[in-house]
Amino acid sequence: MNTIILSALGTGTYREARYQSEHHPEPVTTGLFAVALHRWHPEAQVKLLATDMAWKSANGDYVREHHPDFERVRIPEGRTEAEAWELFGAMTDAVPLGSRVIFDITHGLRSLPMLGFLALSYLRVVRNVTIERVYYGALELTPRSSTPSPKCECCGQTIRQEQADEPLRLTPVVDLTPLVRLLDWAQAAKRFQDTGDASLFTGLLRVRGPGNLNSVADCLGQLSTALASNRTVEVGELAGVLLEKLGRWEQENTLAQHRPFLQVADTIKATMQPLQAREDERLNLLSHHAQIAWYRERGHWVQAVGLAREWLVSVLTWQQTDTLQLKRKHREDAERLLGQYAKTPQAAPAELQAAAALWDELTDLRNDLAHFGMREDSRTRSTKLKEKVNHLLEKLPDAVRPLGLDLEDAALERPA
Repeated sequence: MNTIILSALGTGTYREARYQSEHHPEPVTTGLFAVALHRWHPEAQVKLLATDMAWKSANGDYVREHHPDFERVRIPEGRTEAEAWELFGAMTDAVPLGSRVIFDITHGLRSLPMLGFLALSYLRVVRNVTIERVYYGALELTPRSSTPSPKCECCGQTIRQEQADEPLRLTPVVDLTPLVRLLDWAQAAKRFQDTGDASLFTGLLRVRGPGNLNSVADCLGQLSTALASNRTVEVGELAGVLLEKLGRWEQENTLAQHRPFLQVADTIKATMQPLQAREDERLNLLSHHAQIAWYRERGHWVQAVGLAREWLVSVLTWQQTDTLQLKRKHREDAERLLGQYAKTPQAAPAELQAAAALWDELTDLRNDLAHFGMREDSRTRSTKLKEKVNHLLEKLPDAVRPLGLDLEDAALERPA
């Protein structure tokens, strides 16, 4: 796998400094930080982002004379939006598929460090690029001398440290790589919110030692699997467990690398709150309806329609027995009753008419989706599918209200 040092070359006069990194104790004295990086990573190929003006300057002359193996990547000034996109293209073209990149922002011009970081973030996804390190040679953080600067005997002017006998003090190298994990947190949060897949959280949450969130990671993973595999009751139970774990999490003991999760946790709690299981069967039915909405909002139409059909059965068994029945006989009896009245609506009791009519429509759509449209009578085009799913799911409140379940009233009973 190729390793690339991606740096920049400007037109300014670079002051010589003794750079030292916590990862590389050997100090390197140079005016161009990319030289130090190349010393520490000799296996890497150095690519310098340079405008025409920078390449024609004394800095370009220095590179051509002393480091001819450094490759120039021609970039525009970046003064306009068009040039910014051209600059983005130049940077992405300079980084091959699957490369490991050491990104140096020390000598970046204007918005170049930001554009470079965004470009690399993009390449992480589309070209499997790894951001190995992000470095900044912090000249302004170089410790000042503890002794007064000497004066020139001839003119009395202060002699700069570089001119004095005192050796250059060490210039710290700031490793900004940990902040790259913010991209991982953002991606993990986005995927979980959009799909329910919590797999990207696993590596971020799992650490050794006190203050870890390993149990939260486990619960998130189990909840993610339950949502994907249509385990409605288990989703409710796990949502409650997750909320309890997050509630016990002492934020003041949060590890530094978990601070981004503070923001994510609030969003997760708000999303999972309606899905948690309840002791009150009426509210438990409400949590199952919230799962239907959860699937629907994320475009998981197969699960949304399938669960809506099962939910009608659950509401009917609750209306008959005052319990959310999971026994096969009770549910099969309820299915037969709904199917019978769907075929003979004139014989249906008033409280079952809307539910039976909707049952027939949901069953047909559920079968169509489950068989991937491989039916002779399948007429619903994919472009119309979302509209049909939404149309049927919006009928649910009116279908169950005659059975004694008012979704709006029940929502008021749900704890905040």
